[in-house]
Amino acid sequence: MIKKVNMKRFIYFFIFFLLLTLGLFYIMNTLSSRTLQESLVNASKNQLAYAEEIIDGAISEASMYGIQYTADNDVRFYQNRKLELSNYDAQMNKNEISGRLADQLFSSLAVESIGIYWKQDGTFIQTGHDSLAKLPFEQVTERGWQTYNNSLYYFSVYPYIHQPKNPANIEYIVGVKLKKEYLTGLLGKAVNGDSSNAFFLVNDSLVISSKPVDSRIEEKARATVTPDPQQILKFDYHTGEDDYYVLSKYIEPIDTYLVTYTRMSDFLNPLNRNQQVFAASIIVILIIGLTVILMFYRNFYRNVHLLGKKFHQVEQGNYSTRISENPVNEFYTLFKSFNHMVLRTQNLFASLKIETELRRDAEVKQLQAQINPHFLYNSLFFIMSMAKSSPEAVMQMSKHLAEYYRYLTKLDRHDATLASELQLAGHFLSIMSLCKELHYEISLPPELGEHRIMPLIIQPIVENAIQHGIEELQGAHRVAIEVKALDEGALIIVADDGKGLTPDQLELLAARVGSEAPPEGSRGIGLWNIHQRLKNAYGELSGLRFFTNDWGGLSVMAYIDFSLDEGGDYEITDCG
Repeated sequence: MIKKVNMKRFIYFFIFFLLLTLGLFYIMNTLSSRTLQESLVNASKNQLAYAEEIIDGAISEASMYGIQYTADNDVRFYQNRKLELSNYDAQMNKNEISGRLADQLFSSLAVESIGIYWKQDGTFIQTGHDSLAKLPFEQVTERGWQTYNNSLYYFSVYPYIHQPKNPANIEYIVGVKLKKEYLTGLLGKAVNGDSSNAFFLVNDSLVISSKPVDSRIEEKARATVTPDPQQILKFDYHTGEDDYYVLSKYIEPIDTYLVTYTRMSDFLNPLNRNQQVFAASIIVILIIGLTVILMFYRNFYRNVHLLGKKFHQVEQGNYSTRISENPVNEFYTLFKSFNHMVLRTQNLFASLKIETELRRDAEVKQLQAQINPHFLYNSLFFIMSMAKSSPEAVMQMSKHLAEYYRYLTKLDRHDATLASELQLAGHFLSIMSLCKELHYEISLPPELGEHRIMPLIIQPIVENAIQHGIEELQGAHRVAIEVKALDEGALIIVADDGKGLTPDQLELLAARVGSEAPPEGSRGIGLWNIHQRLKNAYGELSGLRFFTNDWGGLSVMAYIDFSLDEGGDYEITDCG
């Protein structure tokens, strides 16, 4: 039979392959997105660290200026000299200090102005010309960084080494103001192009930035940042349209956070578009593939499946099956050839069945002709010899002989049952027991007696047991016929206590009986004939089997399968 094409498995495999491709692409896209994001985050961290280094330099510079002029002798002794000098000389001394401060700023990019304020008399020296520049100095109470009016200052007080606990004891204050433009310019070194922005968050209140800051991210940063100067902290922020990653670094000296945020969608959108294009391509391929599979199913698979189904019906013995479909393709010729082949096969088996029936009838008649003359001669000679001495024996012989030949003359293969075949064997054994010393037993379960079997199967085996077993061993005199139910059939065992066979002889006998051609000569032809008839009628398992029994003689075993009802599927096969 043509092997069935498993179309469902093919479709499942095709869909699985596409889903696997989509899954792999999804994993690759996810890994690519993650790698890209990690690269962007690392680049942003490096830029943030670089900007921090520059800010640290500006902080150090401003702190150095403050400490330098706090410890400067001209500044320290300015008030004392002011009292000793004339107004002109005092003004010249003041101008000299102011000039030195201004000269200091020529080489600085980060410092906007430097101022010195004496609290005792309110004297104020500065590098700029802002009239309000003195105001933040008047509010200073300690050394350090402070914010005033959105500007970042570093203040240093004198006495410097032992800072006064009481602000009233401070003699003068040196203040250094950082350029706001310089700080905002540094923010450009901490961002990745137009998709990023940065700002300073000073004292959790002041925001310094060169570009407008997203208020939502500003609020999130205020709630998230922590004063850890050792690490760059990261958190993600999601809006309805965009995804951001936010980095923050705490700059401890000025109590300020440098915060950068980058919109990831600008970098991931190209990847997402590629993923969408690829997914759409896979869907198109899936639709095309399913269309091709559907066409393949309609034009090929259904026809192959139908042909396989019809072949299976023929294999089961249904030779009347035909294919009525007429597809407009190559299968039309194939179906037509199939119908023609099955028709010829049906006709062939019909003629073969008739021939087999005739052959079986001829075989039975031939067996009857072979058995009757030899057995009849022996029985008649027994009657002649016992007529005067034992009339009772003659009467028993005549009775069994009459029953025996009546069965043979009226025998029809449809009338043979296990019970009738065993009765025939019983008549034969009774006749043989009158001629010689012979004891026999026949065991048949009542429920098996009415099952039909092929005729003349058991009696030839019994006759063979007497001729080739018991008669060739002096003192042998026992024959047993036992029938047992087995599965859907019956197991028939004929045993004798005769000569028996060696293992090599058993093997040789099995080979002779199982041969396709009949053995040469007359020895073994009867068992070979029975073996072939059993196989032809009931299958390979029903042939004869030989083994040595507990008596030391030979046991012959045959299996009859009642489910085949005398032939079944084998009824029209070669009888050999």
